[in-house]
Amino acid sequence: MSILYNLKKQSWILMIWLFTRITLIFVGWAATLRIPGGPLAEPWPFPKLPLIFTMWDRFDSQWYLAIAQYGYNLPYKTHYSPQAFFPLYPLLIALVHRITSIPYLIVGIIISNIFFILALYILYQLVEDHFGEKIARLSIIFMLIFPTSFYFSAIYTESLFLFGTALSFWAADHKKWWVAGIGGAIAVLTRNLGITLIIPLSIIAWKQYGKKSLKKCYPILLIPIAFSIWAIYLWQFTGNPLQFIHAEYGWGHKLMPPFVSLVVAIYNIFTAPPASFPQGVYVSAWKAPFAALYSTIDGISALIGLIVPFIGRRYGLPWSWVIYSLIGTLVPMTAPTIYAMTPLASMSRYIVVLFPIMVALAQITINRQNLKLSLIISLSLIQAFFFTLFVTWNWIA
Repeated sequence: MSILYNLKKQSWILMIWLFTRITLIFVGWAATLRIPGGPLAEPWPFPKLPLIFTMWDRFDSQWYLAIAQYGYNLPYKTHYSPQAFFPLYPLLIALVHRITSIPYLIVGIIISNIFFILALYILYQLVEDHFGEKIARLSIIFMLIFPTSFYFSAIYTESLFLFGTALSFWAADHKKWWVAGIGGAIAVLTRNLGITLIIPLSIIAWKQYGKKSLKKCYPILLIPIAFSIWAIYLWQFTGNPLQFIHAEYGWGHKLMPPFVSLVVAIYNIFTAPPASFPQGVYVSAWKAPFAALYSTIDGISALIGLIVPFIGRRYGLPWSWVIYSLIGTLVPMTAPTIYAMTPLASMSRYIVVLFPIMVALAQITINRQNLKLSLIISLSLIQAFFFTLFVTWNWIA
């Protein structure tokens, strides 16, 4: 069954996407009326556009918009290096803006939502191929109501990365290895975790062809090739092909064993350290009352990423999917943020792109009606709360 046929047949996906986005817009509008907040004290100006657009422009969004407008040689003095942000998403924003003259911010929102919708359709087909229609439908619902799902519509890279990974897994299953390689290249040019797609895709290739897998599936080498192109650009621009790693150090990330960062996050729930984030940056993000909340959210998110895929394995989740989810959880845990309220900052956002988690949740709850309904209601309410924090410039992920 082709993806194009699936687009027409599964129009309910578009309807649920639209319903959840309209609901989030209402929540964001109400939050900005009732809860005090304001833009962070970074040097770039905040766009003068209606709230329906600007509510999706928070924190990292401003970096992507600045890179889209100026490239990596920003005209502003900032505390951090823009090379921490991979190039494909801001490049697409810049290209569409130059073709259409639509404001950068609106272009970013359009791109995020288009790729999110496409990713949902591809994921539906991927999951249906493995587990049938009921699990596929519920997986899509969980993807849409997960507490940090609103990032798929914000000016963030989540939607583009999800599209690239979903496309690569679907294509690999159907032995369309050139398409899988292109999907992986999209992912690796969107965020650093994309390079790790080599591992689960290689597992799929080995399962299909055994010792002949390299000969048959060589297009997945597009993933390291795309990564190398980015590294060469950084080398020419900064003199360091791995400048994105150095940039992460500037953001406070430090290498350490993954479970150490988890223990610290759990410890911070009960004994929160004082925030040492530079004054004037994300001024409303690190208020002391939120310290335990952040550590709780990120600690639980890490545990979800580590445990839920293994539960899904009991229901037949492919090992390639399980390993992809584990890598996607462990990599951020090995580079925690050392001066934030929680060392696992943004973990709840990192795991939302790990689609096997949503599939596992669907497998666990599909025949447990009370649990399923409770989880759907709980996740939806938590997303509304998280989005309220997000639109009022209180850090969530």
